[in-house]
Amino acid sequence: MRLESKVCPLFALLLLSFSGPQDEYLLKDSDHKKMGKEIAECLTAKNEGKGQIKAEEDLKEALDKWEKKKPFKERDPLSGVRDIGASLWYSNAYDKKKVSKGKVDSLSAYAGARFDSDIEYCVWAPSKYKASSGPYPLVLCLPDSGQRAFDHLTEDWALGAMRDEVVFAAINMPEDLSAWSQLGEPGAPGGIVNLMTVFREMTRSYAVDFDKVFLAGKGAGVSAALDLAGVFPDRFAGVIGRAGDADEASHVNYRNLPVLFAGGGQKATAFAEAMESAGFAEARVQPDAKEQDVFSWIKATSRDAMPKAVTFSPAETFAPNAYWLGLPVTEAVEGRVIKAELDTSLNQITIEAKHVASVTIYFNDLMVDMDRPVTVICNGVKNEDLIPRNFSTMMRAIYSGKSDAGRVFTASREYDIPKLDDDEEDEG
Repeated sequence: MRLESKVCPLFALLLLSFSGPQDEYLLKDSDHKKMGKEIAECLTAKNEGKGQIKAEEDLKEALDKWEKKKPFKERDPLSGVRDIGASLWYSNAYDKKKVSKGKVDSLSAYAGARFDSDIEYCVWAPSKYKASSGPYPLVLCLPDSGQRAFDHLTEDWALGAMRDEVVFAAINMPEDLSAWSQLGEPGAPGGIVNLMTVFREMTRSYAVDFDKVFLAGKGAGVSAALDLAGVFPDRFAGVIGRAGDADEASHVNYRNLPVLFAGGGQKATAFAEAMESAGFAEARVQPDAKEQDVFSWIKATSRDAMPKAVTFSPAETFAPNAYWLGLPVTEAVEGRVIKAELDTSLNQITIEAKHVASVTIYFNDLMVDMDRPVTVICNGVKNEDLIPRNFSTMMRAIYSGKSDAGRVFTASREYDIPKLDDDEEDEG
């Protein structure tokens, strides 16, 4: 995994497929490491509730020094979002983390004060795992109903070649199967909390490729994986179903999220056909797929972190964001859908939305030329503005998890969305 000398050698897998003004890293790996320490100070200060202003001032000063480096002559440092993303990866200090490797290990993670529960999961990392050899693909696994996470990793992910290159985490899910796709409540977290708690812990502890995080389910875990990925479609590179069916899972948020059914029944086939009919990402049904086939698919599949076209219908009120779009938080999600297309040649975004009053668009220099006016058309109404890069906006996106090492946003703007005629008819 070696690139040209100016390109960070650890990040070949993190390079986005999106074509934009900055198509490679402009700075050296050592620059990213230095900046990563500054970002880490900000994250620590934010979490501890002290020293945040000073830490951000130091980070801003360090960023401003990029202007003195030859690749950034006459460029705003905030335009270097690939370099900022690489720095964000280093902020996790993976090389200093003591982690389990070379065995299936049982761990737990605190879900937070709201749910006040420990989430149990099992981890496998390659025996020769080293942060400096990363980033590694990560597979988050939902075992079958009644199957222990330990047994699932031991028995169902046994291919030696895959164990040498991929990090796995199998998550113990609630006893009540109906809670697997729910948020849950204090003391009784649902599958959404279990999954995202482990997602958080794994991406903080292991040198993970943020563009190669997969969600895999076996048996009853297949439909749950499809439901959960539909809540957070921009977090995953793809969904893997093994020996289970799709049940009533919706494909509406799968425009950019490929699926591999290694097995599956009629509903898996129907899910794949619906995705194909809609022109979405490929959903492959391969009844005879073996672990080697799954491994090959993982190696060939990466997240489209900033796709040119997005279709999004919030599945839950607490998850109104996907990719570079954010919708207002409301008490209901039924019927809300937004479709957005980005035309880089025109520096234009076109939006069609139903039952959506406004939208927040997150920007960076891989999406549009931010030194030129950006046109945003919402249900036929045209807006044209210069969108200034903003350090505080970038930091808010980092703190909230909206940005990650595979994508960094440096600006945002909210747009009103006029009602469509059929919106008014529905209300009448």
